[in-house]
Amino acid sequence: MIEQQERGDVPAIEMTTAEVPGVYRRLASAIGAGHWQGAVARQEEAIRSNHFLGDYLRSEYAIAYQLEGLRRLVARFGTVPHEACNDPSIFPSLAFAAQVLGVLERSTVKQARAFVKRVRTAFSSSENMHGLSLEMQAATHFVRRGQRVAWHRVNNGGSFDLLVEDLGPSGLEVECKSISENKGRRIHRRAALEFWGELWRDVGGIAQSLRSGLAVVLTVPYRLPADTGERSALAREVVARIVAGSSATLGGGAEVRIALFDPATIEAAKDKGHEELRKAIDAATGTRNREAVVYGTSTGGMLAFVMQSAVEDDVLDQVFATLDDSAARQFTRKRGALFWVALQGLDADQLLSLHEQDSAPGKQPTGLKLGVSNFLNRAPGHIVGVVFSSRSGLLPAIDGSTDSGGVTNFFLKEESPLWHSSFRGPLRAAWMTE
Repeated sequence: MIEQQERGDVPAIEMTTAEVPGVYRRLASAIGAGHWQGAVARQEEAIRSNHFLGDYLRSEYAIAYQLEGLRRLVARFGTVPHEACNDPSIFPSLAFAAQVLGVLERSTVKQARAFVKRVRTAFSSSENMHGLSLEMQAATHFVRRGQRVAWHRVNNGGSFDLLVEDLGPSGLEVECKSISENKGRRIHRRAALEFWGELWRDVGGIAQSLRSGLAVVLTVPYRLPADTGERSALAREVVARIVAGSSATLGGGAEVRIALFDPATIEAAKDKGHEELRKAIDAATGTRNREAVVYGTSTGGMLAFVMQSAVEDDVLDQVFATLDDSAARQFTRKRGALFWVALQGLDADQLLSLHEQDSAPGKQPTGLKLGVSNFLNRAPGHIVGVVFSSRSGLLPAIDGSTDSGGVTNFFLKEESPLWHSSFRGPLRAAWMTE
C-alpha cells in the first residue's frame, strides 16, 4: 500500500470580480433561487424553535446560506455589489456555482435536465449537498489534470458515481462516499442539540445561580429517545436530579452522574485551542470526547453537561463496513475502482495532522491508516485505492487570489490485478513533479 498526501487538493476555480454577478445570475436561472431560499427558510424555522441549532444548521447548509445572501443582495441592488464579490465568506458557494455551471455546459440536453434535478434535490438536505459537492470535487480533481470524466448512470454496468474515461485500458471507476460526522456515533449532533434545547428551558435558571462548577453526565443505554414524549420525560428526570444534586439511575436504564469541579480548569484552557479545551472538559466531567455543552455564568459558576451512550462508538469500523459493502456490489469488476471518501467530521488541519503522524518515523500509525491498510488487504481485486478528503476547502481564486484549504490523503494498492500505470499520475501527491 502506498500512502500520499496532498494539501489544497481541489485546485482553485479562477474567477474575476467582474464575473461573480454573472455566475450567480446563471446559476439562479438554471437551478432557481427558490431552492436555496426555501432551504434557508426551513433551517431558520428550526432555529427559532431551538436557538442552539443555529451554528450547526448554518454550517451544514452553508452553501444555501451563502447563495441566499447573494439572492438578497440582487433583490436589493439589482446585482451583486462589487464589494460583496471579494467577501471570502461567499467563495465556497461561488466555487459550487462554477462547478455546477461547468457540468451543465458539458452536458447534453437530457443530461442537463437530470443534473439540474440532482442539484435542486441537494438543497433538500445537507447529506444530499455533501454528496453532490464530493462528486464535483472528485471530478474537478481529474478534469484539472487533463482527464475526461463522465457522470455514470446506474445500469447493468455498476452503480458507481464517476467514470474517468481515459485512464487504464477502459477507464477508472470512482465511487464517492460522504461520511457524516454522525457515522458510527450513538449520540448524533443534532439530536444532542435538540435535547439540550429542551433541557435548557428548565436548567437555564438553575445554571444562572451556580457559583462553582457542576458536571452533569447523562448516559443512555443506546441512543437519545427519538420519540418527542420520551425525550421530554427524560429531560424532566435529568432536571430533577440536577435540582436534587445527586446521581441516580433513571427510567429506561439511563443514568445521571453529578459531580463538582473547578471552573478555572476549563477557563484556563479556553484560549489554548480546541484540543486543550477538549482535554479540560473531559477531565472535569470524567468522560472522553463526548457531546458536551459548557455554560459559564457571570458569577464564576459553570455547568458542563455531557451526553453519552453506554455502547461505545465505532466510527472507523462503520466507515470501512460501508466501503466493504460498496466494493462488493457497486463496481463492474472489469476496471480498476477507486473510493473517494469525504470525512465530514474532519477539517483540513485534522486530516493533515493524521498524515503527519503516519509519516513520522517511529510513531504509532493512526487508526485511519490501520483501517485503510486492513481494508485494502481484504478488498476485492478491482479496488485500486482509497482517497480520503477533509471537509471541503474548495475556494475559487478571485482576481488572482488563490485559497484552497482542503487536504486529501491517497492510499493506493498498486498490486491490484486491475491497477494500471496511468492511474499513478492523477493520484500522485502534490509535492511530486508534475
